[in-house]
Amino acid sequence: MRLYVAVEEVGVIAADVRPTGAPTALLAALPTLVREEERWTTDETDPHCVHTIDLTTW
Repeated sequence: MRLYVAVEEVGVIAADVRPTGAPTALLAALPTLVREEERWTTDETDPHCVHTIDLTTW
């Protein structure tokens, strides 16, 4: 599932997550995870975000 998170300094970041496992822990950590620039990649096919993050294995 792709979540879109607005980060004030950067813009919208898309986070790819798995809806199974521990979604409560992921949602609590999401504000910190989306600001970690080493996780960012660019998805040229998604016009709704400036960066993407793959958290499917987090």
